[in-house]
Amino acid sequence: MLNNKVYINGIAVIAPGMEDSKKSLEILKGNMDWYPEALSKMTPSSLPANEARRTTTVIRLALKAIDSIDYKDDTLTVFASSEGDLDIKDKICKALSTKEKMVSPTLFHNSVHNTPAGYFSIATGIQTPSVSLSAGDNTFSAGLIEALTQVLIEKNDVLLVAYDNVIPSDLACFRHFEYPIGIALLLSMDKHLEAIGDIEVSVINNQKSVTKCFNKSLEKMRIGNPIGIGLPLIEALIKGTGVEIVIPYVNQNQLSIKVNNV
Repeated sequence: MLNNKVYINGIAVIAPGMEDSKKSLEILKGNMDWYPEALSKMTPSSLPANEARRTTTVIRLALKAIDSIDYKDDTLTVFASSEGDLDIKDKICKALSTKEKMVSPTLFHNSVHNTPAGYFSIATGIQTPSVSLSAGDNTFSAGLIEALTQVLIEKNDVLLVAYDNVIPSDLACFRHFEYPIGIALLLSMDKHLEAIGDIEVSVINNQKSVTKCFNKSLEKMRIGNPIGIGLPLIEALIKGTGVEIVIPYVNQNQLSIKVNNV
């Protein structure tokens, strides 16, 4: 049980058609329907030019989600992605299948699961502890539990960044995501001036109905990417709705998230 109150002091969602913060806010409030649009290149201005050129779509997606969050220099971080950068893995496997078997150093450098965390540290100079994790389709839930645990134990702000890109075409028959999405949450023990709401989370083993998106147009993204299961929680926080959100968790458990308005 993690049913201690934790404040959400920052939220961001990056997805096709939701790069503009004002437009994204209106969609999450349910004031307008969501329609997918191609993502921009999302070049990170916070990185030195040489580093920015080496970034991939997955890295840029994670960093873009963080852009609008007002975090402190001592903030801890949790990076959560179900598959990491499969574009890079795909390119490495194709390189290894050639006669030369030459793998680019940049590809190798970007292949590890905590690469976005490394680029975040380079961009910000923050050197606090960071966790990078994966839990398949339950990655958002696992990331949320990790972030909550760190908040409650370390008594410090924790930035959760959850993200997954679409799968390369040659691998899509094994694993398929409809849309890329990045979600960032700043979790804290204390209520900041910009606090959006607070949550109390419990792990439950009874099978309740999983919460669907309040804005029905977002349902395609909720079911089209593992990170999308966090969208109903984001909607409830943005709308200031006191409600229970139920999302899948590992080992056939679920997370019951009580959302409170501040």
